Amino acid sequence: MSAIQHTRFASPVTLLREWAERKDRQALHEALFMGFTVDLPFLEKVAIPVARGLGARTAVIGDAAQGLHDPVDVRMAGRSYLHGLATCCGAFHPKVVLLVGEHACRLAVGSGNPTLSGWGANDELWTVVETEEDDSHTLLADLADWLGELPSAVSLAPWSASHLAELSALLTERHVNAPAGPEAGPRLLHNLRRSLLEQLPLGPVDELHAYAPFIDEAGHALSALVDRLVPRRVTLGLQPRWSSYDAGTVKAALGGSSAQIRLLEETRMRHGKFIEWQSNGRRYALTGSANLTRAALGASTRDGGNCELAVFSTDTAPLLPEEGRTAPLTSLVGRTIRPFTSTGHTLVLLGAKTDSEGLHVSLARSWPAPVAISTSADGSPGSWTEIGSIPQGVLTCSFPQPEVPGAAVRAACVQRDGSTVESHVVFVYSPVHCARRHGADSGPRLRYDYTAQVLFADERAARRFETDLLRLRELTAGTAAPRVSPATGAAASSGALSGVDRWDAYVADCRRMIGAPLTDLAFGTLQIDLPQAPSSRWILSAVTDSGATEDDEAHEDDAEDEEPLTVSMPVALQIPPERRVLCRTWIRRWVGTLASPGGAPAAPVPVRLVVANLYVQLLAAGVWEENDQSWRDGLSRLLEALCFEDGPSEAAQQAPPETRRRLDAVAAVVMTLLSQDATFTGGGEHDVLAARAWLRSKDRIARAEPEQVEDLMLPPEQALARVAPWSEVERLIALAQEEDPEAEVVEEFSAAGWEASHEDGLWEITGSFGNPLPVVSRAADRLGRHHPSGVLVRARSRNRWAFVAWAAPHLVLFNPPARVWRTYEVRPPATPESRFSGGDLSAVPGRVGAPAPLSVGPPEALRKILTEVGLSYPELMQRLFADDT
Repeated sequence: MSAIQHTRFASPVTLLREWAERKDRQALHEALFMGFTVDLPFLEKVAIPVARGLGARTAVIGDAAQGLHDPVDVRMAGRSYLHGLATCCGAFHPKVVLLVGEHACRLAVGSGNPTLSGWGANDELWTVVETEEDDSHTLLADLADWLGELPSAVSLAPWSASHLAELSALLTERHVNAPAGPEAGPRLLHNLRRSLLEQLPLGPVDELHAYAPFIDEAGHALSALVDRLVPRRVTLGLQPRWSSYDAGTVKAALGGSSAQIRLLEETRMRHGKFIEWQSNGRRYALTGSANLTRAALGASTRDGGNCELAVFSTDTAPLLPEEGRTAPLTSLVGRTIRPFTSTGHTLVLLGAKTDSEGLHVSLARSWPAPVAISTSADGSPGSWTEIGSIPQGVLTCSFPQPEVPGAAVRAACVQRDGSTVESHVVFVYSPVHCARRHGADSGPRLRYDYTAQVLFADERAARRFETDLLRLRELTAGTAAPRVSPATGAAASSGALSGVDRWDAYVADCRRMIGAPLTDLAFGTLQIDLPQAPSSRWILSAVTDSGATEDDEAHEDDAEDEEPLTVSMPVALQIPPERRVLCRTWIRRWVGTLASPGGAPAAPVPVRLVVANLYVQLLAAGVWEENDQSWRDGLSRLLEALCFEDGPSEAAQQAPPETRRRLDAVAAVVMTLLSQDATFTGGGEHDVLAARAWLRSKDRIARAEPEQVEDLMLPPEQALARVAPWSEVERLIALAQEEDPEAEVVEEFSAAGWEASHEDGLWEITGSFGNPLPVVSRAADRLGRHHPSGVLVRARSRNRWAFVAWAAPHLVLFNPPARVWRTYEVRPPATPESRFSGGDLSAVPGRVGAPAPLSVGPPEALRKILTEVGLSYPELMQRLFADDT
């Protein structure tokens, strides 16, 4: 059974997520992502870790001139996956996603580039094939033929060509050995040897519909299409402002037929391309990567055209949207074709590979002069080192010294006129590091898969989760064998892993142990919530996905110019009021599972991070009542678990640095929440709890990086929500980094709206307050903890001020307008703050003797404090009364 429809949408990300959630836990053997424009940092967030975590050998192939990344932003290329570049006379333009498992396969052929726009924002058109139980499909066989033939028409590095040849052989073998399937149905068309137009049937046809975001400036493709199909009626879809076309050439191309224009809505960029026609009651469609340009439709790759891939289907559902106004062709005016400036490199470096024999580099074409090769550990400016040259006239060259996998490589050549031409940057590919992962995982894991939504909505799932956490804690606590990472407890590998590979392997271990959704929660993995594609024995469907507008092609030869989109802000959970009591109970119990009966947190780090994420989400959902502060105790115990040091065990030493960075940042968010409406220096119940947590976590928080926890900076959308904004987290980190012991006191004053300054022994507290007496006593109390030998403080607001000298147990007070010194004895458990918080001197006990006029000089207690501080009495008087004079 096959069908092609435009009634639902899916992103290739959906296919990966579905595979990760398979009940049979089938390993993924191969993953291939192809596109014109490729955004490697985007793929390294949403696709590569998932594919590698499932065990797949992974490759990303794109046009050599169309990368959407800065080398310093690419972390995993060459170390976890093959990044291959392709070049031809036109644009390398196919869009393909291929997932091959032990018994199943997924293929998506369409119009979306592997970028945030193509996989998550534009309105794209995809054809998805799914097979199970070692079945195959004619589209997979067609893809195998195309992959095998591709290196003969397109320039690729030898190792990239070998990779595609291996995939071709794998698909061919699977198709040959598969049970016989239907012969009729959709077929894959390509233009390596013949143009796509030549492969379409000859007309006449009853009706022709077409849409692509780009129509060539001269209208050659439209004209040739009409000549080929000879339609009686033509409807051309256009987005008036966003499509690229010239009204005059469109009219000329379609003028000989009964043509009209469908003006499509511009709520999002329509990037899906199709040609559909109807003849003798049947509907046919060509979908895929080809725009309505001569380079895409009217020429073969070998004759200078693009490299395109399309699907030809019969008996399809209509693809042209019904929405939009239909207008006569004669009404079309304007020209929206934008000028294009090529950003491609004339010197094209196709790739670099390292193995035991050295470093191998490959050019797209030989040069008449030596080409210098330079390498850099990360591609940053000033880090490049020249390692040698490729002789003139040579395509591929090897250097004896192997390079670090993932290192950046570029080529440069001095031309005859003295100018220097540089290539784009490629990344050193290591087949060993990027190989498919083998072996079964016998480490401890949760028995069920969970998501945050299920845990908070299903009481049985919440109970199972608690039981699972307790079981996992016992299993991991009893593991004594060496481990690759503390995530699982699998046996250690004999091979050394690079930093990126350690992180990649660690995340894969976490996904196996706690499942993909909870791993995403634990480490804040980027999520793009898209509906899932259908799943059955084998299904073919064309689907679209929606999002914000984004144009990723810029001229008639399909040079696509994508700009990265901003990821949407995290969204707080919605918890119905009737479930809030249960949620509070569950999170309290889950926090309790993090520690063993002896008190030491035995739960693995990913589990601690998951519970922390769930706790933060519940606070943002407002599940605690306004007067219910019980969340503070649970948050304090959670912070203690997060800050627990695993010690010098081998598992802890092998944990990648990304784990520590995430732990530090999550601890900063939790401490930010705990410190709200509390101080680190106060004596209240919440203050004491926050102060103890602060002492335990301060060193960890000082290392935190706010960008590591953007997923936990939730918006305050719910009533009673408690959230940790970026500014508060950043301020707390800065406070933890302060070496000044009084920084926490100053932070408390700042939170109260006061300014604190210190000069030559005297602290000045200024702000807007009525009675300065409670303020100066509180300041003396806080600052005196850091200066037991004595502290001098004045609090001033408008025309009122008060001065205190404090060295336990004596406090000397000057409180204008009275011009007398008052001395008090304050012994524990009393404090200066508790004695003077009421602001009424008549009610303050502990006064020593009668008030002393200024004329008799300083009291003995004040004289001793001035000596300790190093300030003379005349200097003090001059500074206190400077404003009066």
